[in-house]
Amino acid sequence: MAGSETEPAIASAGPIFEEHQSMPPWFGPALVALSAPALPVAAVVILDAEGVTGESVAILAAVAVLVLAPIPVFARARLRTTVREDGVAFRFSPFHRSERRVRFDEITDVRRSERGAYQYGLRRTRWGWEYRPNAREGVEIRRERGPAIFLGSERPRELLTAIETGLRQSRTR
Repeated sequence: MAGSETEPAIASAGPIFEEHQSMPPWFGPALVALSAPALPVAAVVILDAEGVTGESVAILAAVAVLVLAPIPVFARARLRTTVREDGVAFRFSPFHRSERRVRFDEITDVRRSERGAYQYGLRRTRWGWEYRPNAREGVEIRRERGPAIFLGSERPRELLTAIETGLRQSRTR
């Protein structure tokens, strides 16, 4: 379970379920390998057109920053999923500044689901939002209002059980 940290549930005041996931270890090097070829191509194009001038070096430096700067941001992305007594909370940092919450009374359906391989990150699809740092499997949450949410999990059965338990308990209150 690379990229996952498990924290035990704390007494009733704490979370019912909590999981931290990060991007797969190969993700950062893969981004570098895919981005790096753009730099020599840009150097050839810019230097061939402009020659070596202060302006061409500045343009080349700007291209390098634009190509390489996002890599650490994407490589360090983490999803924290928490099931509490009142609902499900999740934060996909650094893209979310604060937690997103779905109260149990908003949930109409929840089921275990699977997505295609090698589609990592945060994305909007035609049916809803996907949050997937490092897992093909996860839980799909359908809501009364708003798009569905897919939360990738390395422990999808436990996450589904925690949400179903929370739903049952919230409906008996």
